[in-house]
Order: sequence, then structure tokens, then C-alpha cells
Amino acid sequence: MSGWIGRARAFVTDDNLDLYLLALVGLVFTVLGITGLSDVTTLASAVLALLAILAFSQIKSRKLTQRINGARSGAVALRGEFPPDLIDRRASASDILLIGLTMTRTVQGMRTDLPTVLKTGGRVRVLVLDPTDERLMVIADRHRAHSQGVEHLRARIRATLDDLTSVRERHGGRLEIRVLSTIPSAGFNCLDVRKPNGVVCVQHYEFHPEGEAAPIMVLSKDDAPWYQRFAAEAERLWESGADWPAKV
Repeated sequence: MSGWIGRARAFVTDDNLDLYLLALVGLVFTVLGITGLSDVTTLASAVLALLAILAFSQIKSRKLTQRINGARSGAVALRGEFPPDLIDRRASASDILLIGLTMTRTVQGMRTDLPTVLKTGGRVRVLVLDPTDERLMVIADRHRAHSQGVEHLRARIRATLDDLTSVRERHGGRLEIRVLSTIPSAGFNCLDVRKPNGVVCVQHYEFHPEGEAAPIMVLSKDDAPWYQRFAAEAERLWESGADWPAKV
């Protein structure tokens, strides 16, 4: 007896109950119509009832889809490499915030695009480690997988700063340079954050990585709330930096 009760309860609570009823009612009235046991008025009423059941099924299906989409929002894909279109997106952006340990590779890759961004009125901000902070240089060098010494790290940062300073002197524009007295937890490429098509690319600074530090996350405004959270963290890091060269 308990087995029948369990099966009945499972049938009643089944998510597909409306579809079972739709199929059953449709089959019954199809047979009645074929055999002539039901008149046109009754069949018309039955059709309306079937449409109502179908509409209810569609509403339930849409709600389920919305719940699934809601559960997916906030889930961010983790990557092992930078997206292939990141360089092109930087070149076409008008508001750029770059944060990293040395940013040597990024700045060298922007040598052609950077003057164009500045000449068209774009704003570029770059934040790297302070090469004059001896303790910071020692800690940062220990964090790297293949250390080549503190002086090598310092030279890379100074090369980045020198390149940026030279670009600013030659081309002018809104190029701001700052240095950081702490090691950030991640590197940031924040591009047109306030625009609908903005992107925030975040690279976690993995301890002693074998290759490219990972994971790497590419966030758009659809990736709420993490898009706003990481963009806000990048802004806080920028605000904590000091102008380079130091203003006297």
C-alpha cells in the first residue's frame, strides 16, 4: 500500500505533470471526436482547456529558464591564457587602467597604439611597483618563479617607467604614471569600464607559476557583481599609488 502512495505522490509532484495531463486530455478528446461521442461545442471547450494547460506549461518553463540563468550569473570562466583579442581591445579603448608588477611586456606591446590613444583624447593610467623601494623589490623577486635577481627586476620596472615617461614627453595627452608600495594580488587590464562594452581582465599572481600566472578572468558588465568588484579594487590600487616621477 505504501508503495502505491509513494508512486502517486511522485506522480503528483512530478515537474512534467502538466505535460502528462495535456497528452492524456488530448488523447481522450481525439478518441471522442473520432468516434462521434462528443459534439463540436464540447470539443471546442476541450481545445481551449488544452491551450490553457499549454500556456501554463510555457510559463513554468520560462521561470525555470530564468532560475537557471540567475544561477549562472556570477559564475566567471577561468582561463589559462589572456584572450586573443585583448591587444586589439586595448588599442581601441579610450580609457585604460593597467596595473602589474613590471608591465614591461604590456607597455612594449603598446608602443605603436599608445600614441594614437593619447592623440585621440584617450586616458591611459599605468601602475607598477616602486623600483626605489628596496624591501618591496626583494619580496617581489622572491615571488617570481624564475628569479634573475633584484637588480634585474628593478631594471625591468625602470625600463617601463622610462618608456612611459618618454611617450608622455613626446606626445603629451592624458598619460598618468604611478608606482605602488605593495604587491597587488592580481594584475589588471581595465578597458572602458564605464562604457557598455567595457572589460576587466584580471590575472591572479600565482606563486612560482610554471608558465603564465593563472587563473585569468575576463569580465564584462554581464558578470555582476564581480565586474564591479574587480574594477573597484583596481581603482583603489590606483588611488594608493604615488605619481612618477615624484612631484616636488
